[in-house]
Amino acid sequence: MTRTGKFLLLLATTALSGAAATALGGSALAQSIGTLATGSSASGDKNAPVSFTADSLSYDKTGKIITATGHVVAIQNDQTLHADKVTINRATDVVTADGHVVLTQPDGSNTVYAEHVVLSHNMKDGVMEAVAARLAQNARIIANGGRRYDAKLDELSKPVYSACDLCKSDPRSPPTWAIRAASATRDLEHKMIEFRDATLLMKGIPVFWLPYLSEPDPSVKRQSGFLIPSGGATSQLGAFAVIPYYLTLGKTADVTLTPVLATKQGPALKAHFREAFNQGYLDVKLSGGQDRGEFGDSVFANGTFDLNQNWRAGFSYNRASNPQYLDDFSILPNASYLESNVFLEGFTTSSYARIDAQTYQGLVASVNQSELPIVGPYAQYHYVSPPSGPLNGTLKIDTSFFNVMRDVGTNTRRLAFIPSYSVPFTLPAGIIGTARLQLDAAYYNADKLNQQPNYSEDQQASIGRAQPYGAVMLRWPLMRPTARWGSQLIEPIVQLVASPNIGISQNDRIPNEDSLDLEFSDANLFALNRYPGIDRLEGGSRVDYAMHAAWYLPGGMTLDGLIGQSYRFHKDSVYLPASGLTDNASDIVARAVVAPTSWFNITYRGRFSHTSLGNRMTDVTANVGPARLRVSGGYLYTSTNPYALYDNTVLGEVDTLNPPAAYFTPRQEATLNVSSQVGQWNLSGGGQRNLKTGKFDVVNADIGWQNDCFGVNLLFYKRFTSFNLDNGSTAVLLQFNFKTLGTVGFNAL
Repeated sequence: MTRTGKFLLLLATTALSGAAATALGGSALAQSIGTLATGSSASGDKNAPVSFTADSLSYDKTGKIITATGHVVAIQNDQTLHADKVTINRATDVVTADGHVVLTQPDGSNTVYAEHVVLSHNMKDGVMEAVAARLAQNARIIANGGRRYDAKLDELSKPVYSACDLCKSDPRSPPTWAIRAASATRDLEHKMIEFRDATLLMKGIPVFWLPYLSEPDPSVKRQSGFLIPSGGATSQLGAFAVIPYYLTLGKTADVTLTPVLATKQGPALKAHFREAFNQGYLDVKLSGGQDRGEFGDSVFANGTFDLNQNWRAGFSYNRASNPQYLDDFSILPNASYLESNVFLEGFTTSSYARIDAQTYQGLVASVNQSELPIVGPYAQYHYVSPPSGPLNGTLKIDTSFFNVMRDVGTNTRRLAFIPSYSVPFTLPAGIIGTARLQLDAAYYNADKLNQQPNYSEDQQASIGRAQPYGAVMLRWPLMRPTARWGSQLIEPIVQLVASPNIGISQNDRIPNEDSLDLEFSDANLFALNRYPGIDRLEGGSRVDYAMHAAWYLPGGMTLDGLIGQSYRFHKDSVYLPASGLTDNASDIVARAVVAPTSWFNITYRGRFSHTSLGNRMTDVTANVGPARLRVSGGYLYTSTNPYALYDNTVLGEVDTLNPPAAYFTPRQEATLNVSSQVGQWNLSGGGQRNLKTGKFDVVNADIGWQNDCFGVNLLFYKRFTSFNLDNGSTAVLLQFNFKTLGTVGFNAL
């Protein structure tokens, strides 16, 4: 039989031999022999006796040899030996074991199987033949033979190591991968395995040779040492190699040092430090290196620390010398800005408080650093009371203060106070109602109001505003349960909102920091203020109405839909054209969710002109098919581009009545992804296409294979759009993942 065949048979049988060796017969004899060891041991008592059980026992007084046979279990200094036969020579302090030998460490973490073992010095030194060991994570190692020193070190001859399961139908077939070496050392104390003259076998075929390879024992979660290197080639770096080194710093901290060696740029060094505390964590990523003739660097650091059970503090600091450095060394590619902050926040069962400060760094050519804001401080407090009082009402309080500073642009200070009170009630015929009162109050102090992002005619403003709202919402859910077909729901919804009118002249004097984008949809149809913030408010009295219908089928399947509209009793000019809210009657908004089975679901949201029913907004996502073949896609259409108002600095004042032509440029795009998982194979591919230009934005593909111990993935990504004045990018990544060994990858761009 070949050596590979012996390896496979031994892997298949060693687990069974351990179980058989520990099964003691009913006639076992318990014995305790006096002092056998004459030498000393660092961790054992040299006078410790050998206690054992066996089916039968004999003693040769002349040779001072004890022979135990049949399910023998011998214990000395917590070293446990199982065998079919054990002989103990009291004169030479030698223990010999034959047949299904199992040697176990005190903590049970290390178990070695062999056919023949000769032990001495309290069973801590020995010579072993036909050795096998089962390790953590189902890993195994076998060898022709080996030596053990002080129960701390195993020297193995011609070992083979693998973490793969054997084929159930053909245990003789080679495992997916294995490491075959001329020799190996198992450091049982420091839990390391070192291979010399090692060859990687894939299904028994040699594919890669290394003069030396070391890895932590599979039971080790953290161990200092070199990680598997990776390499590749990119248009920016040329050919490159990455050689990471992992260093543990005590039980709660570590650092990974990663040199990057390249032919066109560099060298560079990345460092990733992590530390966990009882009340928090710290994560710091540093990098630096030569890039395009200059020294580039980056810092990404964040941490969170619990001060007590209610309060915690944290920070995030992110900075880079330039965006090209981040892209070239794949530190943070395609990032348009970096945000840094420091915060203190507190939680109770009914309230939340936070104070923070924020800064930003722009990374794209279209962003002027002097126009980016510095926010500090930004304080907020939120409170929600439990239902109480004679009306069983709920009090909610939202208050905040922020200070926004810019070198070029509006500087804003705002103090806001928003209390609200809601009372639920019911009416005859099952009508469910909610009455709400709310006050949006804020005081503003601003300078350079005529600059971005406001472009007002006024340069400075100090103004206060208080906008009260009163609303009553009525819902009439009509439910019809059926035995076999689930439950069906029809629910008319109507809401009456009363509030003073707001003119556009007041908005011109108020800086806009949180309400730059208004998107009217089913999500905010019943909101008192449709703007995302409070710097722009919606006034006037109106009525909102919708019809909600749903069908809840057995097994969690759902059909759900809503269509609604709003009617304002007063028409004003605070809204942008085509926003859906400029006329008395708003646009019609709709939502539909179709999920009749676990492998089919479609979500649709739309908005239509109330006069022509023309499409103003469509957002559709769909997932169809089981895991074997699944198709997912999306379609997005918007008739306007509101960001054109704030990108065009030539405008001066933002004219909401007559926005520039770029505002009316529709956005239209589609995404499609196809994935398949068949057995151990997985494939996926897709892309995003700009339907206005007829060109792809992004395409990607991925193919992979994975079993119990090995995985391989090939990924392709191509970006056609320009980012930071580049001409797009292409990436190809090939990764191999070996269980217990790690991941090795090759990149190409």
